[in-house]
Amino acid sequence: MPKHTFFILLAFVMFLSPAMAAEKTKPVIIGDSFPYTAFTGEGVLYKKGWTEAVREINANGGLLGHPVKVVSRDHGATPEEGLRVAQDLVIREKADVLAGTGFASITNAIANYTGKEKIPFVTMWNTTDAADGKQNDYMFSVISSESLSVPLADYAAKLKVKRWALIAPNFAYGRLVLKKFKERLKKLRPDVVFVAERFPTVGKINAAGEVMSLIKEKPEAIFSGLFASDFTAFVRAGNQRNFFDDKVIVAPEAGRRVYTKMVGKELRGTWCVTGDPEVTTEGPAAAFYEGFEKRFRSQPDGYVYAGYLIYKFIFAAIEKAGSTDPDKVAKALEEVELTTPLGIIRMNPQNHRSNYGTWVGRLQPTETSAKLVDWEYKDAAPYLDFD
Repeated sequence: MPKHTFFILLAFVMFLSPAMAAEKTKPVIIGDSFPYTAFTGEGVLYKKGWTEAVREINANGGLLGHPVKVVSRDHGATPEEGLRVAQDLVIREKADVLAGTGFASITNAIANYTGKEKIPFVTMWNTTDAADGKQNDYMFSVISSESLSVPLADYAAKLKVKRWALIAPNFAYGRLVLKKFKERLKKLRPDVVFVAERFPTVGKINAAGEVMSLIKEKPEAIFSGLFASDFTAFVRAGNQRNFFDDKVIVAPEAGRRVYTKMVGKELRGTWCVTGDPEVTTEGPAAAFYEGFEKRFRSQPDGYVYAGYLIYKFIFAAIEKAGSTDPDKVAKALEEVELTTPLGIIRMNPQNHRSNYGTWVGRLQPTETSAKLVDWEYKDAAPYLDFD
């Protein structure tokens, strides 16, 4: 080989080597957004979940030989803010997949954008009716409103009460959980009567006024879809007027530890809820629970699982697709099955909801909080038209 040819080849190899090394270490980027400021407690738990999923994947060599990097943003409280955050994650940060979100209006705004731009988007919540099918080919959701309210209606149908008052926040989630609970309960118990429906503005509830309005209707039982500060205000206003003392209260999400730590010890009446049981460190999920408690000094709960599952779905889909090509990833999201501490979790290809379910039981107040007792895990598949 002529000397000058050798040096040309050597220079070419030296030029390619950094580029090849950079390509090999180029991360798979997940663009995360959530109302971290508005939902501080929930946001902390959700982040613990996806942090654990990212730790696991990177400890095992990453995705397709690449490390996983998360670029996380607070998406604010309006669709306009959420859309700007999503666009920034895609255009400036070069995110391969988007994840997270909290408010329905923001989720829908981002879904419209990612659907048009053909970007896979895996959300925590879906607050549209599962019967209406998928929102678009690129949006997938871990939690559905039906998985919370319909199992509670099954529980409520067994109770010896007929007069129901209903209250839920005046936005997509609240109206859908109330609607689904009401439809299911009426189907199972045609004799029930709904004496009141109240829809206070999210974050601006006049709790005392709402309680007084419900007292006038003399209900035997209450369905409450309230959450966060609205929920705690409602509990305390009701307690001041002894409203709950002789009643059954059915409430999705009220059994989450983030809420029971705030008002659990104050609860009166009989509370039937979805929530977080104490987990056991026995069985096939023992390693996950033990590792989580060691790292975070707390037990996982519903929001932790949701964050964990969102990212596990994304990772499994990219691995199945063999690339970050958006069309291949979206198709793979319809087909992957996850073996998780909660069993097999998968997506319904017809409506892009997962069968991640919920724990249904009663709340028993303690000296410092409340614990979920007599609980049962309810897989969401029967409520979401899975085959």
